[in-house]
Parts: sequence; structure tokens; C-alpha cells
Amino acid sequence: MIVNEEHRADLIKIAKEYKFSAQSYPADENGEPKEAYLEYLSLMWDPELVKIVLELPIVPKLLDIKKIAKILNIDITKLSSKLEEPVKRGFIVKMGNFYARPSPLQIHDAPFIFQENLDREDIVEFANLSRDYFDGGYYRTWETRRSGTPRTRVLTVQEKIDTSHEIVPIEAVYELIDSQTEIALLPCPCRSRREIEGNRKCKGKYPINNCMLFGMAAKISIESGDSAIKAITKEEAKKITIEANELGLVHMTDNTSTNAHILCQCCECCCGNLAGLTRLDNPRAIGRANYISSIDEELCVACGTCIERCKFDAITVDDFAHVNSDKCVGCGLCAVTCPEDAITMKRFEREKIPLGRGMMRSES
Repeated sequence: MIVNEEHRADLIKIAKEYKFSAQSYPADENGEPKEAYLEYLSLMWDPELVKIVLELPIVPKLLDIKKIAKILNIDITKLSSKLEEPVKRGFIVKMGNFYARPSPLQIHDAPFIFQENLDREDIVEFANLSRDYFDGGYYRTWETRRSGTPRTRVLTVQEKIDTSHEIVPIEAVYELIDSQTEIALLPCPCRSRREIEGNRKCKGKYPINNCMLFGMAAKISIESGDSAIKAITKEEAKKITIEANELGLVHMTDNTSTNAHILCQCCECCCGNLAGLTRLDNPRAIGRANYISSIDEELCVACGTCIERCKFDAITVDDFAHVNSDKCVGCGLCAVTCPEDAITMKRFEREKIPLGRGMMRSES
């Protein structure tokens, strides 16, 4: 909770310093941080801790603890002790002896990933406050860049791509996995959040622990030692994606050509990105894969299995199935379980993948 006006002022300052970071912060019409967001931040950083956080750079920049201690005029051992709990909870980023503020993405998701948080009573308040500011308009900032480009994009199911066409690596799930050196398996924060709220529609249908982080993000998460996060191999990651395919979950990753750091297995009822298309009004919530479902009319028996699988109302069936190219996102879920193998994913250029950004950097 917000303790006093000084605490509030510090939280406002922190929120506004995220203005030009990806996902920014939930703001009202005057650009001021929304009250629900400030209350949410106050659950992470009490009046004493927020003073420390104000001196930390925003990830991907990192600052050595010696320099932090010097700035704050505090003993290193004492400072390390103060940072131990927020690091365990994902409220401060730590890599070796370097620290940083979490990104807006981490702020929104960390409470629902780390077991250290899920076991605490305040997790319900985290969930309720985040739903308040997210559905209250933040979803557009969360899902779409200021340029209008989606922050995430759909990945096409590998096995069903028409091999007569060149495969763009970022758009094929296995190529994405094979390019990684560090992979962390973690709970889906979106389904976890809904579970805490008590309104997860897909409970019993989709698992929670099947999202992944890559690279430096994976390394930091694994080093946290949290019991809900574990390192996995490429083979294990592929097995998880196959299971997700069969269950009907949509693969999504960062909408960049390099440095992808996530692989989400997304459902239609909980996912914060798919929500822009399935329950909120944001047609640029996600980037579509540059593939589209193609129906072999000779093989199709109009069984309707593909309609049940499609989350975007892109398929209709009469004598055979028809695909609406304006609605199809290219996920390939319809192709995975077609009993007649009548659906393949064919190349269909419609999205340009933006260039990726650099990796983390430290400051001594």
C-alpha cells in the first residue's frame, strides 16, 4: 500500500521514467500514472526499497552493487541483504553482482511467475490491481508499439509448413528454439493471473507451466533459484511445443528479427496479447505469421474439426472448409489435427518483422 505522499511521489517518478521503455506505463488522459498502477508498484517497493530502486538503471542496463552502495552511502553487505527478497520475487533484476530495475514487462508479469509470490497473500491484490489497469486501457500500450507495430507475433506450426517455400527462421518454432543457448521453462503469467482471480475458463484444458524465456532473460530467471522456473534442453522445449500444438495453444514470440527472448503458448481466454483480438478492441494486438491456412478441396471432408480449433473465427465450412485471409493469423492449429491432412500452411507475405534490439549491458 502507498504509505504517504513521499512514497507516492517516488512511485510516480519511477512510473514516468518508463515512458519511453517498451510497454511504458498505464497512464490516464493527462499522462499521469493510474492509481491502480501506483498501488500495484507499492506492493513491490515499500518506502525504503523505492529509494534504492530510484538509483537503479532500467534493464537491460545493469549497475554494480559497489556503485549502488556508494551512491546510497550504505554498507554493501547491508544493501545486499535488503535486495535479497525483492530479487527473489522478481521485483529487482540481479545478474552476478549487477542489479537493475525490472522492465515494464517484468513488472506486469513477475508476480504471477515466481513461486515466491504465488505463495503469498498479497498475490490476489496484485491480480486485481493488474486487471484494473490492464483492461482499463493499458492493453493497447502493452500489445502495440507507438508506431502501430505489434510487440509480439504468431509463429507457424513447423510440421505443417509447405516445404516448397523458404522458411523464415523467426517464423518457425523449431528454428527459434534451435538458435538458443539458454532456455527457461516458467508458468504462463496470463493463465496464472486468471487462476488467482478465480475465473480461468481454460482450467483443466491447458496447463500453466509451458511458457519459455531465452538467452539473458532465461539466465537471470534460472539464477533466481525460484522453484517455479527451471532450465530445460532444446529437446524438452520442442516436446512442450508439440504438446501445446495438440492442445490448441498458439505459439507467439517477440515481433523482432533478432534477440527473441520469449516463446509463449497462448490461449484465447487468458492471454494478454490475444485478448486484443478475442475480447478487447485492438486489431494490431499481434503480428500475424507470414503463412496462411490452405485447404485441399479434394481431401477435405467438411468434418468441422478446423472450426473447433480456430480461435479467430477464420474458417467456415460447407462442402469443404474456407479460410478468411483477413482473419487467419497463420498459427497452423487447424492443420495440426486435420484428420484428412487437408490443410497446410503456405507462404503469405503480410507482415515485416522489425529489427531486434541489443542485449543487456552493465555499468561498473
